[in-house]
Amino acid sequence: MEQITQAELDARLLSYLRDSLSNQNIDYQQSPVLYREGRKLKTYRFSLEGASQEYSKPLVMRLYKETEDPVRPHFESILLNSLYEQGFPVPRVRFVESDDQYLDAPFLIMDECTGNMLFDINSLSQKPNMQAARFLVSGVGSIARDMAEISIHLHQLKIDKLKENLKRLEYPVELLTLNGRLYQLYKRVQSAKLTELEPGVLWLISHGPPEPEKSSLCHGQLYPNNVRKQGDKISCVIDWSMDSILLGDPAYDVGRTSAAFKCLVPAVSQTLRTLIQNVGSRFSKQLVNNYRERQQVSREKIRYFEMLWCIDLAVSAAESMIKKEHVFKKEFDEARIDLFSSTEMAVEYFKETTDVNISLSLPQR
Repeated sequence: MEQITQAELDARLLSYLRDSLSNQNIDYQQSPVLYREGRKLKTYRFSLEGASQEYSKPLVMRLYKETEDPVRPHFESILLNSLYEQGFPVPRVRFVESDDQYLDAPFLIMDECTGNMLFDINSLSQKPNMQAARFLVSGVGSIARDMAEISIHLHQLKIDKLKENLKRLEYPVELLTLNGRLYQLYKRVQSAKLTELEPGVLWLISHGPPEPEKSSLCHGQLYPNNVRKQGDKISCVIDWSMDSILLGDPAYDVGRTSAAFKCLVPAVSQTLRTLIQNVGSRFSKQLVNNYRERQQVSREKIRYFEMLWCIDLAVSAAESMIKKEHVFKKEFDEARIDLFSSTEMAVEYFKETTDVNISLSLPQR
């Protein structure tokens, strides 16, 4: 994506919205502000004045970097609106454009989410250690229950219409199955020549559970920082991506969330780091127990998807080092997570669990 100036983006986006809504009196109440940059997109917040009521609420624009992948915004628009129509707490997509003539890249515009993160290391690290400790000890049970509840809600949704709409988009839905995900992971390892991680991928391929009779939609990054809560109600789930969702076994989400809490190493003071890691193991156990109390899923499957998460993280970290893409590490830095220590933890957890010898050379920090 070619870089355009902030002034150009403001003017061209406003022109697009005026034409799309047939209202030349629309103006910005707040012009677009970049608040997050990932590997594949930039996310902006803005708001309008002079528009109808449904467009006067705060809005979010996802501006994609990969113009060679125009299907991505339409894929994610179909996904989000399918969930919205079933009453699942996600933002409603208002506009989607794969044509790069407007902003030099594809984009979509949706409602902004409300509420606070279920768990935010950034806010936690600003508290005194004793106050942070009290929150962690008292709050982990509530967070685990909320995470189990929203996971079960998601996994019970109907996906037939979603699959039909994706097929009409001519997207190969089979890539969203476990076999499809393993195929893509193996291709990434081969392409980057990550021979030290290849035994891990081969273990995943040979030990994969069969596809379930009834598939569920899984998020793939269902972590507390991607879940918003307002009062006592889950208000929004964010960070949906065609790179991480799965149409398959619900254990995928449970295992990936469980592994993240076991392996992610927070980039905070040593005292708080030790506390969070200890509580993370407790959270993982409570999440699994809360989920299994209401939904049948085997511990063996959960453990398998923990291993998939470990290899996926290691491959992503290695790819970012090879390509010198610092955006991947920046995402972790913004979340106050130590990418290198977390990757080392994931590699060790995989080896201890499977007895398969893998390794990954990480740069000196």
